[in-house]
Amino acid sequence: MVNRRAFLVGAGALAVTACSRGGDPTLPGFEPQPDHGQAPNCRNPESLTSFTTLGGAPLRYEVSGVEQPFKADPRYIEQLEAWAADWVAVSGLGTITAISSYGAHVDKCNSWHQAGRAFDFAVVEHGDSKISCRYDLFGDDEVRLKQYWRLAASVAKHFTYTLTYRYNQQHHNHIHIDNGVSGYGATSFDVQSPAHVTLVQGVARYVFGQDCPQEGLYDDSTKDAVRAVQRSLGIGNPLADANGWVDFLDGAAAAA
Repeated sequence: MVNRRAFLVGAGALAVTACSRGGDPTLPGFEPQPDHGQAPNCRNPESLTSFTTLGGAPLRYEVSGVEQPFKADPRYIEQLEAWAADWVAVSGLGTITAISSYGAHVDKCNSWHQAGRAFDFAVVEHGDSKISCRYDLFGDDEVRLKQYWRLAASVAKHFTYTLTYRYNQQHHNHIHIDNGVSGYGATSFDVQSPAHVTLVQGVARYVFGQDCPQEGLYDDSTKDAVRAVQRSLGIGNPLADANGWVDFLDGAAAAA
């Protein structure tokens, strides 16, 4: 993924944390993620749609805490709305009351943010309940980690390219999602993708309490942990099957 440096807000530009392609060098055997599809060379921002809410909840810029509009591809916004409705339905947390983000559209060509087909989650609020994607702030708090990975599972159901804090340090303060792989269709599991494998490992360990490694390799220990989760959820299809993938992610999102 091409690095991002800033996104436009009205006539001004606000700095955001950069997303970069590559694995976390602290993870043994964690190879860099291959390019997941070339984004459009440079999209005219005028073709994007401004939106101020998601799932009926106001959007805020995480750095300032101020409510503001963001820009994205109109079909991508529809995908975000579908995620929001799904998350409210399965999470048991009630209506979304606010979402903090580092941005959607970025004024940087050759990136899915510039194409208006990416979004960064920082905090999702449900009344007095907050699900934080700020691993840089809460660290290894297991209660917060469970909520974090439930949210990560829910967005991965709708957006194949979901980058968590396990991907690299640049994602320690947000979860990045884009549809560069899945487009506007269904998502799927790629056993060769470190981003996918670390997501599955995070869900198995922090949502379901499995003794699962976190190194980004789909090894035998990870497979055993996944099978244990599947048995607990009554899932008969493997992750490689479209229904098995969705059932696994739905089960994680719904785990109270």
